[in-house]
Amino acid sequence: MRIGKLTDEQLESLVLSRLPKLSSNTLSGAGIGADCAWLKTGENLLVTSSDPITAGGSESGTLAIHVSCNDIAACGVAPTGILIVIIAPPDSTEEEISSIVDQASREAGKLGVDIVGGHTEVSDCVNRFVVISTAFGVVEKGSPVPLGHALPGDKLIITKTAAIEGSFIAANEHADKLNGKVPDEYIEEAKTYSSLISVVKEGTILGPLASETGALRDDGFPRSCVNLMHDVTEGGVEGAAFEMADFSKVGVTLDQRLVPFTDCSKSICDALGLDPFRLISSGALMIASSEPDRVIAALAAEGIKATVIGEFTDISEGAKMIGPDGVIRQMPAPSADEIYKIN
Repeated sequence: MRIGKLTDEQLESLVLSRLPKLSSNTLSGAGIGADCAWLKTGENLLVTSSDPITAGGSESGTLAIHVSCNDIAACGVAPTGILIVIIAPPDSTEEEISSIVDQASREAGKLGVDIVGGHTEVSDCVNRFVVISTAFGVVEKGSPVPLGHALPGDKLIITKTAAIEGSFIAANEHADKLNGKVPDEYIEEAKTYSSLISVVKEGTILGPLASETGALRDDGFPRSCVNLMHDVTEGGVEGAAFEMADFSKVGVTLDQRLVPFTDCSKSICDALGLDPFRLISSGALMIASSEPDRVIAALAAEGIKATVIGEFTDISEGAKMIGPDGVIRQMPAPSADEIYKIN
């Protein structure tokens, strides 16, 4: 099997279709394009999500905190706690393990998230560090959170720029392949992108905008300013757009000409032969909104840039993308992330 996330078809046939029926305590469980599970806990709802870091190398602790906390934030909820599992290869050192723990502790402290447990072991089942994090947050029932789906006519918005995480990993783990091909200042810039990888701020800013603004939609949820948010991870911007549309049972048109990148990220992708639209992009949050101007203004007020990069359409339109040449093409289903092409 190829390296990376399972395809949507594999995920459905090998995993999702084999899971047991959910109990009445679970409002929302596993699904393609679903960032989190929602569980009833008395008068509150528990929101939780797990993610592995397999390509983070020496910065796995930094990334592990953010990828799971970003999922919680994509639900408009502030993460409050996290579990960390560290599986180290036999040739690892004590210093490497403590470094990963120190990274995770530093980033959790910045977010105000408690590391409440987990597991650490050395195993010959892995040849590099694997760090798995499970984050959770709690929200009162009835709070304005984007539990719905994108609707035809919603604009597709992205925060910050694409390819943030991929650039960070490339600069920290593959600098030898960039030397002489990418300006030194770009390599150093990308190494600082850990400061951009969290979307907790924008997610919690937009959560309150998911309040009811009209009649209930066909799926039972209120039509909102923010209908759906999605953290951009493996598969990049294209993969996230496809997953949002698939989850919502609508079509989508992504305009690649509008997707923002830093010059640093573009230079790194060019040097390594990576497709920036399909490169892991934690740090960017994608939003389906019926009021894009309101969303962009709310984020701008807090110093966060946001850009409209497409629109959701009727399901009959399918998933499409407008290339840099202005030609409309079908958008392929998510495949292995570009980061795995780096040898």
